[in-house]
Amino acid sequence: MMTRNLAPIPLMLAGMVVSFVLLIIAVHMATRTPWLGLELAYDEHHQLPVIERIHNPDITNILREGDHLQSISAPYADKTVDLSGFMLRVEPPSYPTFAGHNALLVREDRIAALLELPEVLITTGEGNTALVRVLPKRPMATLSYEFWLFNLFGLIAWNIGLVVWVIRPREAAARLLFASGAGFFMATFFNSIYKARELALPQDIFFAYSRANQLGLYIMLFSLLALMAYYPRRITRISPALYILPALAFYQANESYQWIEWPLHTFYVPVFALYLAGVVVASYQWRISAQHPLDRAALKWILLSIFIIMGLGLAMYFIPLALMERAVFPQIAMVGTASLLYIGFAFGIVRYRLFDVERWWLEVWAWFLGGLSVVIFDLALVTLLKMQPTIALGIALIAVGWIYFPLRQLVWRKLQPASPDSEFRLADQIERIAQAMPAQHTDPFWIRLLEEAYQPANIFISNHPSDSVELLNNGSAVLVPLLCTDGTVRLTFPNKGRRLFSVRDRKHLESLLTIAKRILTVHEAEMAAVQRERERIVRDLHDDVGGHLMTVLRRAPSEELESPARKALKGLRESMRVLDGNPLQDLRMVLEDMKAEVEEKLEGTGVRLLWQQSLEDDSLEITMRQAININHILSEAVSNALEHAESTNLRIHFKSDQETITLKVTNDGAKALEPNQKLLRGRGLNNMHVRASELGGRLTFAIDGSEAKVVAVLPIHSD
Repeated sequence: MMTRNLAPIPLMLAGMVVSFVLLIIAVHMATRTPWLGLELAYDEHHQLPVIERIHNPDITNILREGDHLQSISAPYADKTVDLSGFMLRVEPPSYPTFAGHNALLVREDRIAALLELPEVLITTGEGNTALVRVLPKRPMATLSYEFWLFNLFGLIAWNIGLVVWVIRPREAAARLLFASGAGFFMATFFNSIYKARELALPQDIFFAYSRANQLGLYIMLFSLLALMAYYPRRITRISPALYILPALAFYQANESYQWIEWPLHTFYVPVFALYLAGVVVASYQWRISAQHPLDRAALKWILLSIFIIMGLGLAMYFIPLALMERAVFPQIAMVGTASLLYIGFAFGIVRYRLFDVERWWLEVWAWFLGGLSVVIFDLALVTLLKMQPTIALGIALIAVGWIYFPLRQLVWRKLQPASPDSEFRLADQIERIAQAMPAQHTDPFWIRLLEEAYQPANIFISNHPSDSVELLNNGSAVLVPLLCTDGTVRLTFPNKGRRLFSVRDRKHLESLLTIAKRILTVHEAEMAAVQRERERIVRDLHDDVGGHLMTVLRRAPSEELESPARKALKGLRESMRVLDGNPLQDLRMVLEDMKAEVEEKLEGTGVRLLWQQSLEDDSLEITMRQAININHILSEAVSNALEHAESTNLRIHFKSDQETITLKVTNDGAKALEPNQKLLRGRGLNNMHVRASELGGRLTFAIDGSEAKVVAVLPIHSD
């Protein structure tokens, strides 16, 4: 309710103020404890506390750095506590059983009771005895670096969770992240206080701090589990709080009243159980997000932020503690690693740069699983087979190298999304762009190339001008400019909707776009030069050859000389039209001219022309080169019918659709072929085949009895 009445900035400031007030309280509680003025460590060889540094100048004459503390006692009473095997700053849940946990609390309570006296008698392992005055509080400067780091990591989790919640106050995932951060801060807050103790705390206080620390830890873990049930998709109709809160309450009651002792480690087995429950929930989320790339990308953040970081915490602290009853790394390292969870996971909640995760999340998982495999294998050999640590580590490295890495490569090939660089090398794409010229064919080819390279779920073309490649909606789409026109191509969800566009994709497209535009510029310059050369040739043909032919035509003394000159001049003009920019011709008008020429050629031969044409589109246009080649094919077919057959009927049929033109020329009176006689291709028939091939079509000629047939099928869009 408060988030509806207050702006985000005041809420953030209020939450940060609360966290720093809590830090001041932690400092106060840590410094208001009895203090001898010693900085102690634990000597595992002698199994005694050892003095590392003396802060109290009053005792420098009676104790020295390096002295071992054998016992502590009341100076005027028979109360002595032996310090043999007393490990400093151990937290009670570190012990795997309730018995060890309770024994530590009892021993700490006995020492804390002595520290309530004005003075205590310390006996060193070197045989010396010193009467030391107990100070009521300690200077803040003597607090260890661990105290400050614990609270720093807690502040990071608290404030990041707070910021995300304030930004998205109505999202369940944001609220749960904040609850998890609050639990983390609660755990580090109390942990820092009892970790700062010099020797011991009273049993009741120590137990309360320990329980509060464990409660904070499990608030954090249960909140993360509930978050995974909500994010990126809610997977249960029942609120996770209905079963998570009772489980949390039962766990806390069990640790307080010690009803059930879990096997392996009674305090940390639930941590392993929660981790496995998270794996189950994440697996289900992974399955239902298969067709939702944005959800899948958000889920990858969860896998990276929670499972890898929490898995590192298990490997560094909880697993060794459960198996060997001692941690491999100090607790502060585990807490620092866990705090990274909030830095990474916060970005996933607010969906900031989600598309970047596509590039490296598999690499991180491969790195993490490789290291985790070595750790687990090494611990198994040490604990189960009782091997020497050095030998076990060598065997673990060899086994993981032979088993894990081959399996990793196999899984990598299955999971790694196809890279556009691997399928369509840049050099090949450049070559294909160059082949797409002239310019009117470049944009359609550019769109096809993008579709082949990225296999998007959808492609949209718009007239919106743009000069650069843009990533949209956290990588769900990319906007790519067209090459020759003012417009853009919008591609959504590459790899048929299985992933998002990444920054790497954008850079690849920018490089491709830059190179394509440069190629287009070069080709446009080349085409302009070619056009200028064509214009020069046309001028020369018109002024030189055309002029001579006009002179011959005007001075021809007879029809026999005039007709060839007229045909030559017509052919010259057709060639000049082809050179002069390759203009388009109306197919219907072209056919009318062809029909008139055929009628003129058949005049006086006694052959009847049967002309038929069926055009699907009366506005269809063809190039001048197509018109010339079709005219030559028809003219040659008519000439062959007149020269090599005694025809009475000549049937010519033109048919066209949007893709092809079909020409059929049939005449009767052909000489039938003898049995087993092969049809020889003469020069005229060969020329017809060549002209059809130039247009990308095919031509057939056949004689069936007394009927000869020429069929040419020519594509309209052959350029």
